[in-house]
Amino acid sequence: MLAKTLFAFIVGLTPIEPSLAASVTGAEIIDYGVWDKVSIGSRKEPAVLTGQVDEVPTVKLKERITTIPATLGISFGITVKLTGSPLGERVNCSIRWIHPKLTNPETKQSSDQAEFPSRCRIGEVEPTGYTFEHPWELVPGTGTVQVVYDSKVLAEKTFNVVLPR
Repeated sequence: MLAKTLFAFIVGLTPIEPSLAASVTGAEIIDYGVWDKVSIGSRKEPAVLTGQVDEVPTVKLKERITTIPATLGISFGITVKLTGSPLGERVNCSIRWIHPKLTNPETKQSSDQAEFPSRCRIGEVEPTGYTFEHPWELVPGTGTVQVVYDSKVLAEKTFNVVLPR
C-alpha cells in the first residue's frame, strides 16, 4: 500500500514525560476512510521516507471506505480512542504503517514499513493517516496502520490502495 514511509499526519507529538499513573487498557477505532484534513504544521521525522510528518488535530470524514484510490492529494486513515485512565492523560505510543515497498527517488531510500512516536490522550478521539503527496507513493497494494502501546498492537486497520480507472 503506501508509506511515506508512511505518513502524513498524526496528533499530539509534543514530548511530555509519561505519567506513572496512566493505565492504557485498549483502543477503539472510531472511524476510517478518506477525509479532509487541516494541518497545523509538520515536524521532521527520519523514520519516514519523506522525512516529515504533518500534525493534524482534526479531520472530516468524506467517505467510510477501505479501498483507496492512489491519487495525489487523497488523505485517508483512522480515528482512534485509547481506553484506560485517567481520561485526558497523554501517553507515549507509536504509529506503524506496513505497506508495499516504496522508494524515494531523491534519497534512494526504500521501505515497506514506518514506525514513529506519537502522543495520544486516553479517552479522546485522535486521527492518524496518510496523504499521497508524491507520485512515487502511488503504489497499489494493501497497507495496514497500527496503533502500538507498550509493544502491543492496540488497534489496526487495513486499506487496499488501487490505481484509478
